Amino acid sequence: MEKAQLIDILENSPSIKLLKMKPKNLRFFLVFLLEAFEEQTAVPEEYLHQRLVNRLDEMEEDALEEEEERSPTIETNEEKARRWIQDWANKGYLTNYQNDVGEVMYEISSYTSKVFDWIDNSLRKEEYIGTESKFKALFGQLKELVEFTNEDRNKRLALLRNKKLEIEQQIQRLEMGDDVKVFEEYEIIPRYNHLNKMAKELLSDFKEVDDNFKVIIKQIYQQQMANLQKKEILHYFFDAYSELKDSSQGKSFYAFWEFLLSPQLQKEWDMLTQNLFESLDDRQIDVHDRFLKDVKLHLFDAGQRVYKTNDRMAEKLSRIIRQQEQPNTEITREIIRDIKQLLMKVSSQKNSPDFGFEMEEIEIRLPLERSLTFKPASETEYKDIPMDAQLSLNDLSRLEQLYNPYYVDRDVLRKHIEEVLKQKSQVTLGEVIEASSGITKGLTEVFGYLSVLKEYHTVVRPEKTQDIVFDKENMKKIVVPEIIIIPQ
Repeated sequence: MEKAQLIDILENSPSIKLLKMKPKNLRFFLVFLLEAFEEQTAVPEEYLHQRLVNRLDEMEEDALEEEEERSPTIETNEEKARRWIQDWANKGYLTNYQNDVGEVMYEISSYTSKVFDWIDNSLRKEEYIGTESKFKALFGQLKELVEFTNEDRNKRLALLRNKKLEIEQQIQRLEMGDDVKVFEEYEIIPRYNHLNKMAKELLSDFKEVDDNFKVIIKQIYQQQMANLQKKEILHYFFDAYSELKDSSQGKSFYAFWEFLLSPQLQKEWDMLTQNLFESLDDRQIDVHDRFLKDVKLHLFDAGQRVYKTNDRMAEKLSRIIRQQEQPNTEITREIIRDIKQLLMKVSSQKNSPDFGFEMEEIEIRLPLERSLTFKPASETEYKDIPMDAQLSLNDLSRLEQLYNPYYVDRDVLRKHIEEVLKQKSQVTLGEVIEASSGITKGLTEVFGYLSVLKEYHTVVRPEKTQDIVFDKENMKKIVVPEIIIIPQ
């Protein structure tokens, strides 16, 4: 870490500001969050408010507040709790968003999660010091790193042969009647705790990626308030978005998200976690923290919020483009109106006006005119068939983000897809559109469907196509590959 980076974190990070609280205040805040978010990662605003009101009612001492932060007027606990929650969100300790039905939800921010992780992983005294498991994990990762950083084909083959030999020896020993090697309790608990720790850190990383996207949205709002030109806002967005997506953090997130959506992985994950906890229960090994059991659901919810934040960015840019196109349209209409008034004024004059356009003489040639000869014209035979232009679904998705003349509610599109999937095991995009009474908002709605399909497991069959009519009045249609949607 560089010196300037360290100073910036110490001066501006909400995590550091949180740790600078008075010990009594910090204890109250962290314990309250643990109780409020004990079984869920996000809670409604009213639920959080009522929990805090109840907690304040139970306190015998005065409010835990700095002198300069106290309200100059007398407050009820209801008013104080609402002010505190808003203050925690403003300082970055909590984050809030609206769910699908417009309800305000609160969750622990990535900065507060890092404080919890630091306390849990670094300060909490462990009952089991898993030196053996840590060394083996370190040794295994070292071997993996050496293996996958070496491009020598012969060395890779030698490593794989050694692995194969080791596996064959294990099979032979079992076939000869040797006992199955299983971990002892002192080996199981440290490994389980390490898995739990990594799962929590992974969830915290999802929150940080979401925060980074929200920073881009905030910058877009600020640039719009500064009345910057549309091209400057778009230039900033695509630069920031590309930088985030191409960064190590962005590449890792998108690769993991695709991995997480794999049906095969989800089935294997469920089977592994079920087998693990059945084995722990059979051996009566008590693991207090069972976060690992439900981590897939937590990660999926967090990843969904990242994608919804992406949708908000696209919709915000679309709204900016529409708003800034309207003034240009009004200017054009005013100019046309002025020209018409001038023409009407000129037409009412008796004398011809002394102005106009000077035209160059044009030599008229009619190469296709009928010839004055009886010689039959030779027929032109065209043998080459023009090739279809190649346009991928990603190109259509990017085009939808650049220009969107209508507002399309993606939640409505998701609802259409879910309703059809309830009736069929799999369905094509064309069937979803047909079941929802067709396209009513032109190409924008088609692009909206293609954007939403990123959240589902799909199979694209380029050898088959579907005609999607997006303008019934003029019978306009777009031809897309057949896209099969499969329930997750």
